Amino acid sequence: MTEAVFGPTGTVWSSTVIRIPIPGRTPPYGIAYVNLDDGPRVTVHTAADPADGPVPVGTRVRISGTNDTGDVEVEVIEK
Repeated sequence: MTEAVFGPTGTVWSSTVIRIPIPGRTPPYGIAYVNLDDGPRVTVHTAADPADGPVPVGTRVRISGTNDTGDVEVEVIEK
C-alpha cells in the first residue's frame, strides 16, 4: 500500500438518517456514501439538519472536517 490524499469534494451516492440510538451516538444524525471526485467512495456524517431528511443522491458536498465524535463530516455545496 501507498499513502494517498483524496478530496475534499464529491457527490452523494446514497444517504440516510439514523433514528435509533447506539452507544456513543445521539439520534437523529445523517450519514452518506460519497464518491470523491478524485478517489474512493467514503462513508461520512452529514452536517445537514437530519429533520430535513437524507441528503439527496447527486448532491455535491465538501469534506468540512470532523464532528464532535471524530467522524469525518461533509457539508452541502450544491444540490
